[in-house]
Parts: sequence; C-alpha cells; structure tokens
Amino acid sequence: MDREAEEWSVDDLLHNSYSACRIQLPAEGGGAFVIEATAQWSVLTVDSMNDPKFAKSWRQLNDQVFVESETGQPSMELLVTCGVPGAAAGQEAGLPLQMAVADPGLAVDQRQVLLSTFARTLVDELSCAGDPVIPAQLLR
Repeated sequence: MDREAEEWSVDDLLHNSYSACRIQLPAEGGGAFVIEATAQWSVLTVDSMNDPKFAKSWRQLNDQVFVESETGQPSMELLVTCGVPGAAAGQEAGLPLQMAVADPGLAVDQRQVLLSTFARTLVDELSCAGDPVIPAQLLR
C-alpha cells in the first residue's frame, strides 16, 4: 500500500483492494458465516465528501475521518486521510485510505468496533502522517 501511495498521481483511479482479514465461522444449519476486513486507497477524495451526492451517505467524524452511514447492507466503510512519506503533494486528501468490514449478521455496534479497531491498527501500521484519530464510536 505504501508503494501505491508513493506512485500516486492526480489522474490515477486504479487502486487495488486488499483483504486484510477473513474469518469463516460455521453457521447454524450448515454453511458459513464470513467476516471480512478490506482496505484500499480510495477513488473518493476528501473534497468529494462535500459533494451532495456523497454527503448523503458519508458523515464527517472529525477533520480526518468520514464514515459511511448505514446503508442497509451488512457492511460499514471508513475514509481516513493518510499521508504516506515520499508520496506526491496532495496525496493525503486526494488519495485517502478506505477501509470496510463486511459480514452477514453482526449487530451494528459489533461492526463499528471491528472497523474502528481495524482502522486504528492499519493507520498505525502505515505510519500515516498527521496521526489520524479514529474514534471508537463511529455511529451515533
């Protein structure tokens, strides 16, 4: 992910998605219950969060973090400004970090705890400039 950010340019819209964690648990009656955490550099920008099209579904938590409001889907997404040392100027706002937790049956409060913990861990691992603060409580 560091290399992708370092090689980023304003016109770059192709970003890889990474499955950071996938847990498969047996479900009642057979089958499986899967929880997956993913991360990627977003095609959205921090400025796009002001666009009415995105402002309806994304809510700003602080000056560095946005959460996608509950969409009725069994998932939750977070957008975080994450400047990578050595990247082009503007990378932090033009290429924010987007993380998601998807699952078929967790309660919303469990999903937000997983996403918040995952986001804090990844932000630390990437050594994001500006030390983004990921709140434990994503939804109010």
